Amino acid sequence: MSDEITVDRDRCMGSGQCTFYAPNTFDLDDLSIAFVQDPNGDSDDKVDMAINVCPTRSIARAAAAHHGGVR
Repeated sequence: MSDEITVDRDRCMGSGQCTFYAPNTFDLDDLSIAFVQDPNGDSDDKVDMAINVCPTRSIARAAAAHHGGVR
């Protein structure tokens, strides 16, 4: 099961720390607000570092919901 990575774009101030530590996962848009470009772009360690250094705590990781049942 993979994790879902989200960015609270209303809270993000565009410091770019996430793109420094996990450049293949995060990018900044034209307004310098972060977004997830590829949730599997970087190692878990790099994504965790990006989450931890975010000055506004705008990045979160949660277990992705599994859609489908066992029969």
